[in-house]
Formats: sequence, C-alpha cells, structure tokens
Amino acid sequence: MLTLPLVVILVLAVVQVAIVLTERARMESITWSAARSASVAPSPTTAAQDVVTELVGDDAKVLVDDDGRFVTVRVRRTIATDVPVVGRFFPDVTVESELTLLREPPLG
Repeated sequence: MLTLPLVVILVLAVVQVAIVLTERARMESITWSAARSASVAPSPTTAAQDVVTELVGDDAKVLVDDDGRFVTVRVRRTIATDVPVVGRFFPDVTVESELTLLREPPLG
C-alpha cells in the first residue's frame, strides 16, 4: 500500500526529467536551424531571431556574434518544471545551446 504513492512520485519525476531532456534536444535542433539561417543571411541577427521566434515564440533569448567569417548563435530558454506533484520540487531549468558556423555568401 505504501509503495504505490512512491512509485507514482518516481514515475512523475522520470517524466519531468524526460521533458527537460526532450526540450534540450529540441533546443539543439533550433539552434542549428537558426545558425544555418544566420550563416547565409545578409543580417544574421535578424535571421536567427526570426527562426527562433517562429519555432519557440518570444520566450527564448537569442545572441548572435558575427565576425564576418564565422557566425555564432546562442539560444537560451527557461523550461518550467510543472509536472503535477513533483514539479514544485524541481527548480525551473535554463537550457542553452550554442553553434558556430562559417559564413557563406547570402542566398538569393
């Protein structure tokens, strides 16, 4: 009888960790898309911001560093830990991803 609540709490904690890991993988993909767009755009900052806004909305922070030869895109987002029961025991997690690509001639 006592083990059922513990098993439920453990399963919910695993679900919370899985959500965070899934978002981490998603942020890697979004960063790659933003960096690729920035590497071929005349305005890398605008291109990267547009891609991130389209994919995750306005709740992500995008930093772009363009030295003319390389473009580096950093995307940071805070993920709420809101799984029922266990979410309040986990602090919100900030996920950050960074990618540097060689600049290419603008498309079109």
